[in-house]
Amino acid sequence: MFRSLYVKLMVTYSIILIATLIVLGLLLSSFFQNSILDKRKQELEREGNALAPYFEFFSYGLIDVKTLEGQFKVIDRFLNVSIWMTDTTGLIYYVYPESEAMIWRNHRLNDEVLKPVLDGETLTLTGNFGDRFSIPVLTVGMPIRLNNRIIGTIFMHSPVQEVNRTLRDTYRSIWRSAFFSSILSMLLLYYVSRRISKPLTEMNTISREIASGNFKRRVKVTTEDEVGQLGVNFNAMADSLESLEQMRRSFVANVSHELRSPLTSMKGYIQGILDKTIKPEEQDKYLRVVLDETERMNRLINGLLDLAQVESGQFSIDIKVFDINEKIRRILIAHEERISESNMEVEVKFGEDVLSVEADPDRIQQVVINLLDNAIKFNRPGGTISIETWRHKELAFVRIADQGQGIPKEEIAHIWEPFYQVDKSRSSRKVGTGLGLSIVKKIIDAHSQQIWVNSTPGAGTAFVFSLKAVKSRQ
Repeated sequence: MFRSLYVKLMVTYSIILIATLIVLGLLLSSFFQNSILDKRKQELEREGNALAPYFEFFSYGLIDVKTLEGQFKVIDRFLNVSIWMTDTTGLIYYVYPESEAMIWRNHRLNDEVLKPVLDGETLTLTGNFGDRFSIPVLTVGMPIRLNNRIIGTIFMHSPVQEVNRTLRDTYRSIWRSAFFSSILSMLLLYYVSRRISKPLTEMNTISREIASGNFKRRVKVTTEDEVGQLGVNFNAMADSLESLEQMRRSFVANVSHELRSPLTSMKGYIQGILDKTIKPEEQDKYLRVVLDETERMNRLINGLLDLAQVESGQFSIDIKVFDINEKIRRILIAHEERISESNMEVEVKFGEDVLSVEADPDRIQQVVINLLDNAIKFNRPGGTISIETWRHKELAFVRIADQGQGIPKEEIAHIWEPFYQVDKSRSSRKVGTGLGLSIVKKIIDAHSQQIWVNSTPGAGTAFVFSLKAVKSRQ
């Protein structure tokens, strides 16, 4: 029922809002009820105290009953009260208004309500005053003093319904304000909930599209809060997934191409030999071509296995201390025939006779062979290959450069991608798997080192990588 985040937010906020308004309304109602009753009590006490001089004047005969009743009328007009006057025995000898005089005059009050007042206290009661009134009243009893002597009491009764009428008006204002506040709050909650849930809903929809293969849509980010940051990160993730998907498709296409081409060639030559369409004296030539293609496929498969091991975290690194200069010498000797066949020269410059490094010798040999192989393949005919090593602080550096056509600036960032080849012609002399540089980058990264490329179109390319240097043994 509450699967939608928007609905959950609205329901939760609404419950909190309604509960808060109800509690606040009840607290305010109780507060105003007590406040209004206290205010009415204070008003009755104030008017009772104001009548004290008139009682004294009346007792001395300075004013008559009509003057005293005139004061009662003024009080009654504002407070709607009944006024009883008693002697010290509790006998009611005067009642205002006159319409109630026949009912209560000559009645006697019980000691329970009379005694506290005769003791000088101000008595406050709420109720029917001993069932003497059919409706609840607020009663305030005060002593009447003459020459600092209590000569009687005065009880003023104000109907509670007058207070209730004021309370109803107050409650009506409170709940009317609460109603309009609720409407305004619900509109605000709707806006806030939509603002929070909309990008999340959009992310949910786009994530399903990404799962189905559509990587084009992005979340519209309009805020800088946590939801906005989530949207930015979501878009970054979508960009990465799109890039990864493009790499995956390119990888599958390149692997398919690299495997299909030699297989097609090998199948054609073998079929020609079996069908006798290739003359016996030419069969050795084409079998050598098939053997070359087999070796190329073997290199491709080995490269894929190495790349898979690196990316799966199963690429083992056996760190040892060895002389990188000696390693380069042995690699050059192994490739001497190939370099000579290409009519190239090699310039070697070692900054130190012995440059000891801490690395995996087999993996670093693989790096040097791949870089040297690229230098041979892409060097110009009769060009020079430069190999240089030197130490700087705690690092050793190896530089392998050629004098080939170089790499266009816009393609340098892609040369580390699997199967990426700058030379799109795939000529027989420059044929390769396109995995060499990708594997080189992974090996150097596994050693927590760096590799750079500097290339000038028409002037050549130089690769430089670093290794951790150690002090040579004396």
